[in-house]
Amino acid sequence: MTMMKEQWANAKIWWFNLASRERQAVMWGGAMVGIFIVYQWIWTPLVDHVALLRNRIHADKATLVWMEAADEAIKKGERQGQKKQATSAVVMLSELQKEINQAGLGQSLAQLRQSGDDSIEMQFQKVEFDRLMKLLISVLKTKNATITQLSAIPDNVSGMVNAEVIVKLG
Repeated sequence: MTMMKEQWANAKIWWFNLASRERQAVMWGGAMVGIFIVYQWIWTPLVDHVALLRNRIHADKATLVWMEAADEAIKKGERQGQKKQATSAVVMLSELQKEINQAGLGQSLAQLRQSGDDSIEMQFQKVEFDRLMKLLISVLKTKNATITQLSAIPDNVSGMVNAEVIVKLG
């Protein structure tokens, strides 16, 4: 404690030995150092933190927009999935018959039958391959079904095939 008092006393003596102009210069210098410390240690980190928070808000807004779009896509997929609800093979047979007739492939259809609890077999004779593929793509997009087997044997006429397709429900 006495050492602190001695240092304080020495500082007072030094201060009073300074000329008036020197005291003003030391006070201005001290004020500038104080302002620099406040600026460097308080103001700059505060401004940097605010900028970081603003950037985070911008990034979070972009994430929110993406999440809303993804949510809408998921909901759309769910709605389409609900449209593609599993149907019975009997219902699927009648729906396939309608689609085959609408596609203009009814005259080429040799056989359409249920080959299992959840499978339908279609046989086509002398059918245009491109039109058959369009039909199958349409079935896959609109029905809850997959093609488990497809065999196509070329006919003598270019672009025509004899085809056997097995479609599985679900």
